[in-house]
Amino acid sequence: MKKLLISVLCLTLLFAPALAADDATVTRGQFVAGIWELWGGVPYEDTRVFSDVDHDRSDTTAICWAYDLGLVQGTGGGLFAPDRPITREEAAVLLRRAADYLGRETATSSNLAECNDYDGISPWADDSLYWATEIRLIDWAPGGLMAPGETISPAEFSGILERFV
Repeated sequence: MKKLLISVLCLTLLFAPALAADDATVTRGQFVAGIWELWGGVPYEDTRVFSDVDHDRSDTTAICWAYDLGLVQGTGGGLFAPDRPITREEAAVLLRRAADYLGRETATSSNLAECNDYDGISPWADDSLYWATEIRLIDWAPGGLMAPGETISPAEFSGILERFV
């Protein structure tokens, strides 16, 4: 547990410069790298699973690890889009898969009745986004919205990692 808390602290420090920018967002690669760090940043082989993830990237090991564990599947066509900001619904799916892998409870009683923008949630993400907001892993957006297509800020990411631990 102490190692996990140290990892969260290190990740918070890594994102500190980005916190100063109002429009800063966490990329898909950064999000996966954060989860990988929580797992202890285990050494892992670069399996070249996505054509847009170069060997010399700092998040390549994490992305390959997450793919092999079934936490990420990419964006289609052999791509991962590591530099694209991660959306709330993408983050929820990754977090739910990670929780399931760890043997945590991932069932949901569904927040659909509380959600004012349920029709904007992608079908592949709805249960995961309901789960993530229900257990307060991802905060609700203002106005009772899940805001599935909105991105994750570094500050939100830090909070998500703390709550996930």
